[in-house]
Amino acid sequence: MAGYIACALVFLTFYMKGMIQLRLVALCSNVAFLVYAFSLHLAPIAILHSALIPVNVIRLIAALRESNIRLAIFDEPPRPRQPPF
Repeated sequence: MAGYIACALVFLTFYMKGMIQLRLVALCSNVAFLVYAFSLHLAPIAILHSALIPVNVIRLIAALRESNIRLAIFDEPPRPRQPPF
């Protein structure tokens, strides 16, 4: 069952438009694949998804920071207009 869930999550990542959502779903798929790999003693799959977890976490943190920067830019109060002279 874990293998099917993991495959469905990977498939779902291809439909993600936002980077944050993509990384969260990718992390969930990594965990599901690890459960699958450890339950069936599939070392190559376990190694791959163990290595992908830190990559996805780092990319998720970067996307969250970028998102916060964008939000901070849009949350700026409007500047008062300067007279034309």
